[in-house]
Amino acid sequence: MTFICKKCKKAFRKDMSAYEESDEYCPHCDNHYVIDAKTPQAVLGVEGEDARVDNRMLKDERVQQTKNKSLLTLDSEDLTERIG
Repeated sequence: MTFICKKCKKAFRKDMSAYEESDEYCPHCDNHYVIDAKTPQAVLGVEGEDARVDNRMLKDERVQQTKNKSLLTLDSEDLTERIG
């Protein structure tokens, strides 16, 4: 296989059937041209539109937050008033 070193810009060939650790270096300038691969890590993220256009996903700290309006968090008296 033919390679070109980015540091010295010289071409060289390496036999991939007998590839050793010493073959990871350029024969002209001893530049280490083999880079270890990085494995991707799973990440959970939230995607949204551009915040300058649609800012509904951003929390405004200046606005007073309303109380949680869930039926699961209501008291039993409030629940009977709401349901009827």
